[in-house]
Amino acid sequence: MKKRVLITVGGTGGHVYPAMALAQQLKSKAEVLFVGGGLNSNRYFIRSAFTHHEVSCGMISPRRPLSSLANLARILKGMQQSSKIINSFNPDVVVGFGSYYTVPTLLAAKLRGVPIVLHEANRIPGRVNRLLSQYVALTGVHFPDTVKLLKGKAQEISIPLREGYQLGALSQEQSRGYFGLDLGRITLLVFGGSQGAQAINQMVYEALKLLPALLSVDFQVLHITGDAQSTIVLQKKYADAGIHACVRDFESRMDIAWQAADFMISRAGAGTIAEELEFEVPGILIPFPEAMDNHQESNADFMVDVVKGAVKFRQKDLDAKKLSQEIETFLGNQQKQIKEMQQAMRLYKERTDARKLYEVILEMINGQA
Repeated sequence: MKKRVLITVGGTGGHVYPAMALAQQLKSKAEVLFVGGGLNSNRYFIRSAFTHHEVSCGMISPRRPLSSLANLARILKGMQQSSKIINSFNPDVVVGFGSYYTVPTLLAAKLRGVPIVLHEANRIPGRVNRLLSQYVALTGVHFPDTVKLLKGKAQEISIPLREGYQLGALSQEQSRGYFGLDLGRITLLVFGGSQGAQAINQMVYEALKLLPALLSVDFQVLHITGDAQSTIVLQKKYADAGIHACVRDFESRMDIAWQAADFMISRAGAGTIAEELEFEVPGILIPFPEAMDNHQESNADFMVDVVKGAVKFRQKDLDAKKLSQEIETFLGNQQKQIKEMQQAMRLYKERTDARKLYEVILEMINGQA
């Protein structure tokens, strides 16, 4: 009889994508059920691929006492719903990926004595994982220095990446062909992650227009805008400026996009950092300034200071001229900076020995941990 794993998740792609990746990795070894707040309307969760239940949830904030009271009632309702699901599914372990969408299910699991494993993807842990880490069997962390910020048992465990998200899964010819890009041109990947793309979209275009070396370098852009209107506007702007570009509002196959790229400009979400490392694509990180606890800036600092695979700019300190100068640095001197950063990422991966989350889960439910 297969073991049973309940995964609780919700919110942004940075939470949902690793959870779905874990489910894919476990599917031949265990029965998996997703439970969480907002799953029926979550734009990142593939409902057709996974058995799931949505439960009530809410966010509690001391700055919003009235709404917090109403949300407390939603959490209690979600705990009741989760308790019934747990009783029916009878999981061997519950795995949580952070955010308030997971709180009712995690609390219900704790009350029912089900072992819990958390995964914290960001360098600065989110409030849910920070508060609950002392009450769970294990918290896996993507960044090694996050361990000291948590209570209870914690260890370095890599972020689960989706199927196909492995360096070398496709050739550069295949990946660039998928987007209609030229094989021989240096390719810049631009995207804003699952949130905060608008500020990047316009700034990148304005910066590229200022590049004096643009016409003397075989250069092209793969730009994921985040919305259809921006795609229409930027397609015309790139065409008018004579910049060879593939512009899309959303891309479900980011694994192919990474393998098409030589360098990138993006936010600094944990999932982006993990994929950047896997595909060894250096670049320019612009942390999302409204991220909780400013965790994206800390994620970016890790890539800059520890891995040495990126440069970082705060959005408030950046304009088109500065960004243009930095892009020129990546393109110049026969792309020396790109090559050096790629080598730095390879060396970091060689000296890092993080465990896989699915392996830890399987050991736990099979009594080997």
